[in-house]
Amino acid sequence: MVRKGFWCGLAFVSGLVLANLFTVSLWWVFSVSAVILAAVGAFAFTKLKRYFIVCGAFVVIGLCYSACYTYFVYDDIISADKSSVTVSGYVSDYKYIGHGQGYLTVKGKVKGHSTEISFLVNDDDYEYYDNVTVTGKVSRIKDNYNFQSEKYYFSQGVFLIGEGAAHAEFTNGNSHPLLRNIRKYSDSIFNTVIEFSGDEEKGFLAAMLCGDKSEMEPTLKNMLYRCGIGHIFAVSGTHLVIFCTVLSKLLKKPIRSGRIRSIIMLILTWAFVVFSGMSVSVMRSAIMMSIVFASQLTSRRSDSANSLGIAAILLCIAQPYCVYSASFIMSFTAAFSAGVIAPYIIRRYGLDSSPKAVRMFVYSAVVSLCIAPVSLLMFGGYSVISALLNVLLIPFCTAALFLCIIVAFTGGAVFIAKPLLFAATWLIKPVIFAVKTVSELSLLYITANAFWAALTVILVSIGIVIYASVIRKWRFGAAAAALGSACCLLCSLISTLTAYGRCEMYIFANKNSCTAVLCESDNAIVFDIGSNGKFISAAERVLDKQGIRSTDAVFVDREPYYTIGRYKNLLYPKPDVYFSASEIVIDDPDAYYLTNKSSADLGDIKVTRLENSFEISYNDNRYELYPDFFYINDEKYDTDGVSVMFSSDENIVRRLDYELTVAGIAW
Repeated sequence: MVRKGFWCGLAFVSGLVLANLFTVSLWWVFSVSAVILAAVGAFAFTKLKRYFIVCGAFVVIGLCYSACYTYFVYDDIISADKSSVTVSGYVSDYKYIGHGQGYLTVKGKVKGHSTEISFLVNDDDYEYYDNVTVTGKVSRIKDNYNFQSEKYYFSQGVFLIGEGAAHAEFTNGNSHPLLRNIRKYSDSIFNTVIEFSGDEEKGFLAAMLCGDKSEMEPTLKNMLYRCGIGHIFAVSGTHLVIFCTVLSKLLKKPIRSGRIRSIIMLILTWAFVVFSGMSVSVMRSAIMMSIVFASQLTSRRSDSANSLGIAAILLCIAQPYCVYSASFIMSFTAAFSAGVIAPYIIRRYGLDSSPKAVRMFVYSAVVSLCIAPVSLLMFGGYSVISALLNVLLIPFCTAALFLCIIVAFTGGAVFIAKPLLFAATWLIKPVIFAVKTVSELSLLYITANAFWAALTVILVSIGIVIYASVIRKWRFGAAAAALGSACCLLCSLISTLTAYGRCEMYIFANKNSCTAVLCESDNAIVFDIGSNGKFISAAERVLDKQGIRSTDAVFVDREPYYTIGRYKNLLYPKPDVYFSASEIVIDDPDAYYLTNKSSADLGDIKVTRLENSFEISYNDNRYELYPDFFYINDEKYDTDGVSVMFSSDENIVRRLDYELTVAGIAW
């Protein structure tokens, strides 16, 4: 049986996914089905008997493991919902939020099961891995309109969050002094990068090196994602390969023994994992790199597919729910396409001896096509020219990261860090300029708001990869890729044209305020009435998932300096102009004061300020927005703190579900 590790890993992950696909109580149905299918396949295809038996066994193991974890761990942990617990463990993170308080994340045990919980506590000298005991009320993490918290943390094995203030006290000692020093060193280098890099580039460089995106502008992150190169600032396999390359060159001369170098590389690889925040993608890469180093120690040959399968099994044993993580799926898809599919196509076309730039483009194109379905399904969008942008821009990012790694190796010494980070800043400037320019070319980014367009892109990308893997002439493969890209661009254009005339309004409300998003074709206008930016993330998710390519304006009714500032920093696509119903004290060239009964003309839409509300006129329809109710023409609707949506096509107001920004569902 060839590539046992890969097939075992794929089967195990499939079992984990199946266990919770509908409900975990059906795990035994899937297990019986897997056994029957494996038996039938083994008898029908005798040459493949081993594959069917081994894969069937690992599917059943995955199903049983996930079911056991759900019944005996997950259900036990969430049974603590709405109760007071005492967690003894160590500090995994701490964030000061002001007013003498901060969020303390503790890794400890609840009802005998290891988990992480964040509590609001009084500020103190908390440091990584300090032993602490925290007592407080906890509740189950739930989705909300701004963020699908439950789904995000579920894949990380985090199910509870502190409710209200908790009491924390230090216990004796520190759990992991070595890991603590690595994390503290990471924070020190992070601060060095922030201090000596450019204002716009510092967050990018710090995120690439340390995995901390806190200093990165949200709008820049969105632009990078829309260009298809968002992976570069999320520490992953690319960064670890660069780190290991630098390390290998530094160790080659002073240490002649290959085995000793492999041992040192193995240790420092996992130190880098801790340094960069231990994300799923970097841990996957570290496991694969560890297998490479181990194979060098044992004089055995490593294989990318086998390494990938082993990494999947190890990660999923540690946390079985990570298979539902978007980063897990994206990371493994990209790694498989780069480590298995792309090398196969290069060998098949005889491009082994071709120029490096050609091979880089093939790698980039294959990875971009393979992750297109994942990107559309998990993130709601796909950049048609991501392959080209990766080839053009990744070298700049790689060079900048190389300089940052040298800064980290030299301890952040000022006389070294300052010139190197200055050079790294100038390497990132053209990347940011290119990203800002390309992100404005809206047709290059295809959104999943039109089902048929997303389906076409998924089928085209899969078809191109299969076709390129079968034929032998690179000209035909290149022609297929070009034709497929043209097809995707056509889908994007048609999707934009068919959206013309569409009008939908999403209103996120609580008792005394609301934020409304009016989507007209592929443009949008945002209204903030008393919420002071509370629902910005919810508004942005609507813009993203509904395929909005331009935000024409934002209207706010109070605290313009604070509220407009938040929208400028957080909302993407960036609004063209801002209007305020309150007088603007500080000069802002993009903001205008809208006096009572005055109007703003925005193409086909006219917005008039009324007392405590905004009136919107569009296509002979009139909308009035208030903090707790709204009018559509002369019909009044009370939100009563409930978020709703209105579609002009159906002329119906529906209550919003939390899933609306994923599938546009309302009821």
